Amino acid sequence: MTERSVSSAGSAALPRVIPLGLGAMLGAGVLLAPAPATAIAGPWVPLAVPVAVVTAWCAALAVRCQAESYRTPGAGYVGVRDKLGTVPGRIAAGTGLFGHAAAMAAVAGAAARHLPTPQSLTAVSLPLFAVFVSTAGLRIRGAAGWLWLVPPLAAVAVVITACLTITPVDSPAAPANGPLAVTGAAGVLFLAFAGFERLSVPARGTGRSLSAVVGRALPTVLLVVGVVLTVLLSVLLYQLGSARLALSPAPLLDALRAADAAALTSGVGLGVALAAFPVLLAVLESARPTGTALVADGELPLLARRGGPSGTPVPFDLAVAAVAASLAWFVEPELAVSVAACCLLVHYALVNAATRVLLLRGRKLPRRTACLGMGLSVILAMSMPVPAMGITLGVAVGAPLLAGLGQRVRRSGRELPHEYHPGGPDTP
Repeated sequence: MTERSVSSAGSAALPRVIPLGLGAMLGAGVLLAPAPATAIAGPWVPLAVPVAVVTAWCAALAVRCQAESYRTPGAGYVGVRDKLGTVPGRIAAGTGLFGHAAAMAAVAGAAARHLPTPQSLTAVSLPLFAVFVSTAGLRIRGAAGWLWLVPPLAAVAVVITACLTITPVDSPAAPANGPLAVTGAAGVLFLAFAGFERLSVPARGTGRSLSAVVGRALPTVLLVVGVVLTVLLSVLLYQLGSARLALSPAPLLDALRAADAAALTSGVGLGVALAAFPVLLAVLESARPTGTALVADGELPLLARRGGPSGTPVPFDLAVAAVAASLAWFVEPELAVSVAACCLLVHYALVNAATRVLLLRGRKLPRRTACLGMGLSVILAMSMPVPAMGITLGVAVGAPLLAGLGQRVRRSGRELPHEYHPGGPDTP
């Protein structure tokens, strides 16, 4: 394919690719970002948005580089395993998969809170429903992708208009966490930009992603989402104050009530809940490449068989959804957000490190963005709340141990008929 044909193909694909990233990022940003990020940084939270944007951009470039080099599903994990070793590869895979499951739990829990009649079982059932819909073959593509942008954008527009129309009442000031807390808030906000995976991984059935598509769509999407999220956070701070916003289980609805627009809460809540559906599908699809690579390596033998009618790996999808449903039942969405963000930051720190090794003799700019992404990912992960760091540490330690134990069991099972003779060599 010539350079001109790649460029024209990329330009033609842009209208199809951009809504994939926008839908995932806007939905996650509206659902997950405001309260937990404000709880960490207080009134400084808008400053965390550009830090999260830069971190996501570096991670996306690293994933794109790995995808174009290895041209295989799960190229991020494959690159870490190839360049850094088996144990770092297993850590990257474990934190990546658990981070995606925790993200599904957080999205499901937050969506359930915005429904007119919130129910705990709703949060548990949403990840399983996403698997059912994906297995049935539903894909949000083309014009449908643009239509699914309407609910989050409409909800944000209504909330911004209502909050700026009514003068807020005085609210108690939150303790000043200081600008150093911006990194912790940026770690939480990073999850809102995790939809970049839809733009930077290879399309299904192709060997690589088009550089023209990624290079042009990614900055556009990150900029748009960053601006929308900054405006939304500023407006919510204006209407609720940092103390009330940090404690709010549903900030958009509470802002409407504070702005004397409680009549709009049902419609906005339904729109926000609908915005969660593309996010759940996006997170599930983003987890599959790593699962495919692990199955190919023999790390997940029990999930290697039986594809669905649409070709999706049903056992793997159900395993991820089961973990997400369990987390949604036992863990509050705020903690699930922090766990998901911390796990994914560790995952992308390793991906950036592997990209840095891969590009030792390459161009300077990609090497520097990989170094920057690795440093930012580590700093943001180390700034997360202690419970989230503790769970992430458990995943990072447990994933290689479980994988190594599984490998040992499989080897012993294969070697048993040749090495073990209970009755001795003369036994008939």
